[in-house]
Amino acid sequence: MDAVDGYAELSKDDEQARRVASLALAFMSSDTIRDEAVWRLFYPDLAKADSYRTAFRRDRAALAECGITVSRVTGPETLWRVDSTSFVESTELSEEDAMAIDVACLSLVDDPNFPYGSELRIALSKIDGAFDCPTSASLPAEERVPSRQLVTLQGCSLSGHAARIEYVRADGRAVDRLVAPYGFFGMRGHLYMVAPCVDDASGVIDGSARTYRIDRVRRAAEALGTPFEVPGDFDIRDWQRLPFQLGPTSCEGAFAVPGHVVREFSQVAGGRGSLGPGPADDRAHAAATWRVEVSSIDDAASWAIAEDLTPLSPPELVEAWREKLEGVVAHG
Repeated sequence: MDAVDGYAELSKDDEQARRVASLALAFMSSDTIRDEAVWRLFYPDLAKADSYRTAFRRDRAALAECGITVSRVTGPETLWRVDSTSFVESTELSEEDAMAIDVACLSLVDDPNFPYGSELRIALSKIDGAFDCPTSASLPAEERVPSRQLVTLQGCSLSGHAARIEYVRADGRAVDRLVAPYGFFGMRGHLYMVAPCVDDASGVIDGSARTYRIDRVRRAAEALGTPFEVPGDFDIRDWQRLPFQLGPTSCEGAFAVPGHVVREFSQVAGGRGSLGPGPADDRAHAAATWRVEVSSIDDAASWAIAEDLTPLSPPELVEAWREKLEGVVAHG
């Protein structure tokens, strides 16, 4: 790892170790995985097929060194699976290698935004006998292992089969849906799935993709007779919204961005919204005005306080922000 501004930055070797660990977990929990699913889920930043094949070939070699032989399945469709010869002979890592894997992967073990944290915890304990899971003892039982629903949905995503789910909406109403799990991401301690609805006869319904919070999925079952394919232009990063953007858009918010944060603001905003000239009324001492879609007024007001922004419009957002500030002062 390299140090940047006092923080540890992952090297390319560290990133590969994380990816190889995730590949191992995925292949050991699935019979077969389609080639396009491997590319989409584990190499989303590689746009060219040649780059993907080179990286995947290198990672398969790393997996083989750990005793996991991933081979192609003979047939018209490109599928991959763990070869039956894997794990016949034990493969021991040196103490240094085991420690290197621990260091590269440990930060993901208790990261609520990483969908495979529980599986990774088990894998690390098998790789390194000195690795223990003291933090897991303090977690609620339901957080020590992934939910059955999450495991099922991840399996559907890898196999390319739709899933029948019972989902509880934010208003408390339960609905039954047939969906195609395209991908997963984490935000603010919750895991989310991006999935469009599927019609038994006609397949994926255009324009129906939305986000589902995993802990609101009561039941999930694989629909083996309903295959789907993820579009080539799908990118999970397009669905990773800001904390106040989950749900239907309620308004456009405008925020004054002060000069001392405007330089790094594009990273804070995650590329969302548009940045323009500061407001004509410069009482906020703003260097720029940021406009962005807002779903939750309350969450947007809290986020603005945390990021040192001043809401300019709409009035209900300004009022919510002011009330929160007044509450902080009162408690202070």
